[in-house]
Amino acid sequence: MNDLEYEKQKLKNVEEELETIQEGEEQILRTLPKKYSNNPVLLSNLMSATATKITNIVRMKEKPYFARIDFKEDKKNKKEKLYIGKVGVTDLDGNVVITDWRAPVSTLYYDANLGKVEYNAPKGKVKGELSLKRQIIIQNKEIEDIFDVDSVSDDELLKPYLGANADNRLKNIVASIQSEQNNIIRKSIDKNLIVQGVAGSGKTTVALHRIAYLMYNNSNKYKANQFMVIGPNKFFINYISNVLPDLDASNAVQVTYEELASNFIGEKIIFEDSTKKLADIIDKKATEDYLKFKSSLEYKELLEKYLNTYEKGIISDSGLVINNIQILSKKEIMKIYGEVLGESVKQRLDMTAKVTSNRIKNDDNIYQKIKSKMLELEKEEPDIDKKRKIVKQELDMLKELEKNGFEKQIKKYLNIANLKTINIYKEFVENVDKLYQGHDKNIELLKKNTLESLKNKIIENEDIAALMYIKLYLFGNDEYKNIKSVVIDEAQDFGIFSYYVLKNILSNAVFSIFGDMAQGIYSYRAIDGWNEVIDNVIQGAEYLTLKKSYRTSIEIMDEANKISENIGLGRANPVIRSSGPIIKSKVRKDEEIEYISNRVKHYLKEGFKSIAIIYKDQNNMLKLNKKLKALNIESEIIYKDQEKYNGGVCILTSYLSKGLEFDVVIIADVDENVYKYNNILDMKLLYVAMTRALHRLELVYDNNICKYLQ
Repeated sequence: MNDLEYEKQKLKNVEEELETIQEGEEQILRTLPKKYSNNPVLLSNLMSATATKITNIVRMKEKPYFARIDFKEDKKNKKEKLYIGKVGVTDLDGNVVITDWRAPVSTLYYDANLGKVEYNAPKGKVKGELSLKRQIIIQNKEIEDIFDVDSVSDDELLKPYLGANADNRLKNIVASIQSEQNNIIRKSIDKNLIVQGVAGSGKTTVALHRIAYLMYNNSNKYKANQFMVIGPNKFFINYISNVLPDLDASNAVQVTYEELASNFIGEKIIFEDSTKKLADIIDKKATEDYLKFKSSLEYKELLEKYLNTYEKGIISDSGLVINNIQILSKKEIMKIYGEVLGESVKQRLDMTAKVTSNRIKNDDNIYQKIKSKMLELEKEEPDIDKKRKIVKQELDMLKELEKNGFEKQIKKYLNIANLKTINIYKEFVENVDKLYQGHDKNIELLKKNTLESLKNKIIENEDIAALMYIKLYLFGNDEYKNIKSVVIDEAQDFGIFSYYVLKNILSNAVFSIFGDMAQGIYSYRAIDGWNEVIDNVIQGAEYLTLKKSYRTSIEIMDEANKISENIGLGRANPVIRSSGPIIKSKVRKDEEIEYISNRVKHYLKEGFKSIAIIYKDQNNMLKLNKKLKALNIESEIIYKDQEKYNGGVCILTSYLSKGLEFDVVIIADVDENVYKYNNILDMKLLYVAMTRALHRLELVYDNNICKYLQ
């Protein structure tokens, strides 16, 4: 029996074994309710775990594994044949049928060459001999091919995955993770990472696989909901969400930055459409300098200065006055407030109320003060009925004092219930020009535009960090203290103030930050470089790079490198995969829509499944969509608020294409007067659009193509 026949027979055996395991697990699931009826918590956990195992088995039947390694541990006599899959499976006796790709031994498949090897396991370093590393291509329960290789980075091994359509690549990437990617994925959970990866280097897939790896290897310590992925927008979150179940990581928390902020702040918030802001900046309808300031640590320091003053003013000058009797002066209450402990203003105010209440209850002088006042009022009031009313009030007051020391009145006096984040931020913005040392037109513009937005109950993205900081300062943070690991994707678009706030809100979490400075199209609010984060927020974070692009072909990447090199951001190294030359088409403006429509028709006939037509702005998108439909081509326009893209033909702007990938990309209006070579934002937008293409890239222009591409 040759190797291929052996593997085909092995697959049939595994399929039968999976059926047996599934039947056994289903039988267990049916018996659990009766067996554990007296322990509902344990029953729920066992049923959930068993149901997950059954779901995984059903999901993996089409493709139970993707690789095999033969390994003989030095301390053992027998060589083991380990079949590696997306999810590990054990039979009902606890024997491993399929080894999980996240298991320590699986790193031999990704990193090791044949011969003497070793890997780190929980029990320590394991040494042995690796005699076989085999890639197994399975489609629809049938083995298509096998490859015996020494390295996973072998070009022949990569080609089937790099040549796949966009809708299959992300799901299959686990079979071809490269050594540089595997190194990042398997870093310890207690290590903060910042990963600078070029376009197409697999940042998103590495990020998701890292979450899956950490969840698997720390499942005995942390629950799935203690892991979080923060994405740039809802469209992006949905784009990756179908991958996480395949990686057994669907229960990780998946949120956008805005969703996290809204949930944390807890007040009714409407966020401004940040893509509209970007579009206005691109069209020169908006200025960006004051937005950059709002994203800075200097702005945070102004806000902190204001909050310190605000905090001192919470306790009014009148002191604690009840029924016209000053129980305690402001000075006395401020002394208590200064002595109590708490992580936030709210906690310290609550403690102040409690301590003040106890102090009043145990202070005879206060009783005497109330009784003296009562006698004075009685003497001053001649009317007997009113006098009785006064006496009753004072007696009730003494009863209240004996009961709880006026804690309710104290809290009302301390104004605890009226601590509102947005109101306080509005007050800060109204006074920001007084807090800022010196005159600056950007401060005036900041004040004017921010107050206008707040008046319309709209929050700019650049205000989110400030609002979260106020909330944190006032109320502290209990909700997110349980998060242990956070992955941030498209992280180049976050401002340094945002990083500062996230680090303090997610105070017990370790961060894995992924981004590409060459794709930083929101530069007006974002960091200027990764050192800014390492120096100011996440000191000691390990800085890693992914320099090889696996998405695009040599020709496409070489063309995109002309942009990145000319704006001083270096070049990406493409893998050895050719797609043929880039098509640069000079087309008259009045013929552009007709031309693009025909090209789409051509690419569909070639069999490509995802085709994107990318414009710099929304002009002509509707016209093109109408023309495509007239040709019976199903197409859709992707807008900011759209949450899903299911393949096919789509039309979108360059700034919405970030983070996505397509088999074919046609970029319209690649003219020098549209994408100006001396405008770094224009160049980043063009770079982003070009690097979305997997297999075909076509640049359409009217007069002169962008200078760097000439």
